[in-house]
Amino acid sequence: MTLKKEIKRLPFEVKEFTQDENYFYFEGYASTFGNVDYGDDVIVKGSFIKSLSETPEVPLLWQHNMSKPIGLSVELREDDKGLFIKGRISIRTTLGKDAAILLEDKVIKEMSIGFFSKESDMQDNIRYIKEIQLYEVSVVTKAMNPQALIKSFESLKDIEQSLKELGLSNTEAKTLISKVKEFSNQRDAEESKALRDAELKSGLITSINNLVKDIKKL
Repeated sequence: MTLKKEIKRLPFEVKEFTQDENYFYFEGYASTFGNVDYGDDVIVKGSFIKSLSETPEVPLLWQHNMSKPIGLSVELREDDKGLFIKGRISIRTTLGKDAAILLEDKVIKEMSIGFFSKESDMQDNIRYIKEIQLYEVSVVTKAMNPQALIKSFESLKDIEQSLKELGLSNTEAKTLISKVKEFSNQRDAEESKALRDAELKSGLITSINNLVKDIKKL
């Protein structure tokens, strides 16, 4: 059976932090036991034990990007509450320094684990995860649900494709873009053509981003 990589985002609070000229240290919980999360999963106490015995430390990443490591876990262990972590972020790098500042300022309020689910049971449409193979821990931007992330769009083609992914037909997607563009044209009618064209594209992309955000909330 091929295991699927998964991520699990959870609210995170820096319980304590210290800093020296090279590293920013923090500690808290990267996962908690017993609660049903937004993915209808429950992580069961004991699920990390085997993984931690085989791999006692994992990399700390920025936003689950394997090409952007920011540090290393100094300590990982289970207790009654969940997966306790003490992490060390290298502030000798620009990315690590920025991450440490955002954690300290409580701009970043969420941690996320990257893992494989090796054993689980389904009960009443809830998945109880009993064994986890942990391969990384990330600091991530606050997101109540990983599936509710909003894409950034570079072109009208990107916008149209995203609307189709949300369930709109090809005709509906084109019509919606046309209506937003028509509104923008009316608003900017008195401006010069060169300036209007640039702002229309920017305004259209902003409008569609806001629309997708509203649709995601439904």
